[in-house]
Amino acid sequence: MSAHPSAECRSNGSTMSVTRAVKCRCSVRRMSVLQMGVLVELVPRHIVDHAVEFLAAFRVVIINGPRQSGKTTLLRQLEACRGGTYLTLDDGTLRAAAHADPEVFVADGPKPMMIDEIQRGGDDLVLAIKSAVDRSAERGQFVLAGSTRFLATPSLSESLAGRASIIEVWPFAQQELSGGSTSFLERAFHEPESFRTTTPSSCDREDYFDLIARGFYPEVMAMRSELARGEWYRAYVQSIIDTDIREMAKIDEPSNLRHLLRLVAASTAQELNVVKTAGDLGLHRTTISRYLGLLETVFLVQSLPAWSRNLNARAVRRPKVHITDTGLAAHLLSVDAEGLSARVAPARGALVETFIANELAKQATWAPYRMNLFHWRISQGAEVDLVIERTNGRVVGVEAKSTDAVDLKDFKGLTTLRDALGDQFVHGFVLYTGKRSLAFGDRLTALPISALWDR
Repeated sequence: MSAHPSAECRSNGSTMSVTRAVKCRCSVRRMSVLQMGVLVELVPRHIVDHAVEFLAAFRVVIINGPRQSGKTTLLRQLEACRGGTYLTLDDGTLRAAAHADPEVFVADGPKPMMIDEIQRGGDDLVLAIKSAVDRSAERGQFVLAGSTRFLATPSLSESLAGRASIIEVWPFAQQELSGGSTSFLERAFHEPESFRTTTPSSCDREDYFDLIARGFYPEVMAMRSELARGEWYRAYVQSIIDTDIREMAKIDEPSNLRHLLRLVAASTAQELNVVKTAGDLGLHRTTISRYLGLLETVFLVQSLPAWSRNLNARAVRRPKVHITDTGLAAHLLSVDAEGLSARVAPARGALVETFIANELAKQATWAPYRMNLFHWRISQGAEVDLVIERTNGRVVGVEAKSTDAVDLKDFKGLTTLRDALGDQFVHGFVLYTGKRSLAFGDRLTALPISALWDR
């Protein structure tokens, strides 16, 4: 499957030419605010292909993702090319109608019925949708978009089991913004040696730090100043915690969630010590675990599970945590691009790793086959920041470095993983802030971070 949207729903030729004309190679500083606004409006989302495919294969398509990540735009694109009915439960009148008589609500209008912010409709609306699709085996009846993982509860997930597919829409990936056609992940699995012949990167350290500190939510990308972006992120977090989480979980003290989110930001790309965090906040560890689950449910935080194939009994089983957008993480840590460039910048390494992890997680959502992301660490031994595994057992390893130079010791974990897996290890990459691709032996290569989106 092509990484670009299908011909049925992709932007027209003039749109694509404008996108290419202003495409973001690396640095936001190289583009005017007006250009960036045009880019945000026109950039095609690679996940469209899967949405179209799943509409033809399933009765229900569920689109999950953070608020302000582009789900509504995707629904409008699908409506434009497939027809149907678009409704949003952010509209109080529509929400009241959905609560009052959900069965009539889902029966009224041409299909596919596209319901935005579905989590605000409650269990009865989902059950009414289940009833409707049970009566008809027609494909593509409903597209449900939610800003929470509203099917996380067993009763709701069981209601639509076997009837629905789930896709995730995240804030922009840099590959989407740059107009890249082939994802790093696909190339890493199919032609990893081709990375060794790429031209030097046009990006420098400041370019990467600009991208990291700005973030990838569509709304913030055209904002002129750090002050405006900071205010947007502040209001964004407040809205999610005070509205989405309080509606969902009836939290009495939302300030505890804000404090926890800041602590998670300080621990991004690390294994969160729940016991220590509980002590720092004066809360029970079970409360911390519950709050972490809520932050994952609203897509502010994601866990990267520990990977193991029983290669070593000392493999650490704790997940790493990542803030799902580096702009949000930088805001929570009160650090900007200039601060990341400073000689001493404690957050630099972690934010670079989170940036790389997030880019790969986004690419995995539109890959033509399932890919799962993990981290791997042996107690008092080797570690690999990201292990990407296909369902056929083949593995690619990625290490993140916030330095302009690498040497053989930076490949220690990848070498250990390669030697343990043998032929199932496809390739190991160290992504760093330097400009050149460099071979470091059998299936080991150092690459500029921009290799994630440059072809």
